[in-house]
Amino acid sequence: METSIRKIVFWGVDNSLDLYVRSCGDFTLIPGDPEQERNVDFGEIFWPVSGSGKFVFHGRTYTVKPGMVWYYPPGSLHKYYPFELFHYCWVSVAGEQAKNFFQLTGLVPGINKAGNCPVHLFTYLLNDLQIHTAVHRVNALNTAFQILTQIPLSRHFSARPEKSMKEVRNLIESSFADPDLSVERLAENLNMHRGSLSRAFSKAYGTSISDYIIHTRLQAAMTMLKESSLSIREIAENCGFSSGNYFAKVFSAKTSLTPKKFRDTYKTE
Repeated sequence: METSIRKIVFWGVDNSLDLYVRSCGDFTLIPGDPEQERNVDFGEIFWPVSGSGKFVFHGRTYTVKPGMVWYYPPGSLHKYYPFELFHYCWVSVAGEQAKNFFQLTGLVPGINKAGNCPVHLFTYLLNDLQIHTAVHRVNALNTAFQILTQIPLSRHFSARPEKSMKEVRNLIESSFADPDLSVERLAENLNMHRGSLSRAFSKAYGTSISDYIIHTRLQAAMTMLKESSLSIREIAENCGFSSGNYFAKVFSAKTSLTPKKFRDTYKTE
């Protein structure tokens, strides 16, 4: 007999915060196993991986499947159930600013068109929520925002290519700290062919995606070297480089200075 598979991390309720990631999960539900019907004060998205589910909103029932994201805004009645074997990821965000947080990316209540579910980002989020520190709370918000930015990118790409390339650039600038960020990962999340994405970006900005990722990471690293007391290893990690040695190698190749020499020369008082 099949049973539902549930992976969930619950941060908790914190009324002192205006905005925080409340919980996240990766579920596979079987038919006949509906989630509990309830009214909630947080916003929540559901991103299907495979199968389909039925979601009820204002008395109407909608079928949600891969290529879609369902959004329940704060104050909604949550009522949904699997139509078939239904694998999906979800994240909830709470606080007074939660509604604005979701609206920043143009989400509308109900169905939103999307590409493939970025399961790896939900995995990062699950990991962040397991450690209750201020740093991990901020990291969780950053990852949640990265997840939300995948939705309008994939939704608008074919209809508005010029704007979409700007959104790809903005996505790189907001997620450069992810060491797994790459052309392949962007193409996967956008449900695009790697070559098509690379050509469109190069045409728009005269540089490759890989070079722009490196450029963005180095610009952030330079700022940290000048303005922070973080170690070079910590700066490398915060900027998405796989190791301090690789960071030093790339930095020296692009600037003709070692990170230490750059810091000694340009560090602000």
